[in-house]
Amino acid sequence: MIISAKKALRFGGLVILGLIIAAIAGCSNDRNPSSLPSTHPAAWMEISSQDFHGKVVLTNGTQSCIKCHGSDFNGGLVNVSCIYCHQNSTDMCVHCHGGYNANDKSGAPPYGLRGEISDSTLAVGAHTIHLHGSWMAGGMPCNSCHHVPIFVSDSAHLDYAPNDAHPHTDSIAEITWGGISDLSGGASWSRSDSSCAATYCHGNFAGGKSGNKPNWTKKNQANCGSCHDFGADPAQLLWKHYFHVAAASLNCADCHAATVDTFLNFIDSSLHVNGVPDTLTRDVSICNKCHGQGANQCVYCHGGVDNQTGAPPKGLRGEIATTTLAVGTHTVHLEGRVISDGIPCASCHIVPATVTSPGHYDVDSVAEITWGGFSNLNGGAAWDRNSAACASTYCHGNFSGGISTTPHWDTNEQATCGSCHDIGSNPAALLGRHQQHVTEESIACYQCHAATVNSSNAITGPGAHIDGVFTVSFWNGQGSYNNTTHQCSGPGGCHGSENWYSGGD
Repeated sequence: MIISAKKALRFGGLVILGLIIAAIAGCSNDRNPSSLPSTHPAAWMEISSQDFHGKVVLTNGTQSCIKCHGSDFNGGLVNVSCIYCHQNSTDMCVHCHGGYNANDKSGAPPYGLRGEISDSTLAVGAHTIHLHGSWMAGGMPCNSCHHVPIFVSDSAHLDYAPNDAHPHTDSIAEITWGGISDLSGGASWSRSDSSCAATYCHGNFAGGKSGNKPNWTKKNQANCGSCHDFGADPAQLLWKHYFHVAAASLNCADCHAATVDTFLNFIDSSLHVNGVPDTLTRDVSICNKCHGQGANQCVYCHGGVDNQTGAPPKGLRGEIATTTLAVGTHTVHLEGRVISDGIPCASCHIVPATVTSPGHYDVDSVAEITWGGFSNLNGGAAWDRNSAACASTYCHGNFSGGISTTPHWDTNEQATCGSCHDIGSNPAALLGRHQQHVTEESIACYQCHAATVNSSNAITGPGAHIDGVFTVSFWNGQGSYNNTTHQCSGPGGCHGSENWYSGGD
């Protein structure tokens, strides 16, 4: 059979078209089916539905979400971000938990993740009273007990672990102590009996009832006296409470007038359970009955063992050992020893005119260092409580020609002759013409400082040593030194108009 060229071309074209269609059909078969989950059900965004995404995540965790939306939930493969609805603000927390009370946007239950509203459930418990406070205490922030996420996708928030073969899906808000709750250390939480222990908020502080274990799901456990004594047994409160309450018959309001009244009703609950023993004297005349003016009145609270200045020993907590910060070397500084007379309290502290003077007693009971007198004569004096050492004080070498030392407050016998300035071995380190007089003229210390030392360099006049003044007195009683012109004069002297610092004829 003979086929015309026209028919042949038409037949060939049909064959080629068939092959193309077959190739396209072959390519369209799904050789590698997607592992992505199917599209969300229609009720995915309806809170009342069993298909609501929050309920699904609560049951199954977030692993399936990560496949499409990325490990940070910010778009992933589908470029649809969960963050669009769950943004970084506290009022967004109520999309999943909290919000039962319309004015509460903290996210704290009620509601719980499963819709709990009863305070007998672990999810709800005492959240509201802890956050908003009560008649006896102000509220506390969420981070007192929990890690507060910055973003909804924080790993510590949703308990998801994208790289973990066994991701966490328990939906439990772990307890992570912070701030005031663990102020004294040792706070703990027991989920099995729903109780916390050793928290500052419930009595773990000096003088408090540290054994308290309040139950999270029970009410009316904290009353006045639950966490610390309020007059029945003031010895429990430590410090001077026993004397003031039992012996002097003071009540709480006399010293804590900003917090409670004389009937123990709270005036300002924010000043209670706040980490600070707030004190405000109701009537200072009450204090003045016992605490008059004068140093001898100070020993009612501190000092009185070896001096009547009020300087420890004893400390406020009864300390008597010189190895304690409260005591240290108070006595030797105040009374003086071999090398110097004592120095007044005002050299290191502000001395109050009365017991109620501002700055006298405060919340930490620490006597702050406030340099005065010649202790800071040349500036730069400093105190480091951590190392119990002072530095750059005039008393310990911070003067021209001196050796500035950092003595420790809680150790003895550190200051020997030569500790703070040279005594002849290196006179060039001293001021003025010491090098010439000591090295070239072989003049000893006592020959120009006869009122202070003897020929053996032993201090004979401690009142003229470490007093802020360079005292010059000649051993032979002849001549004198002018502290203004810095010149020596007198019969038998070897000087004319020479200046101790600049020299000259």
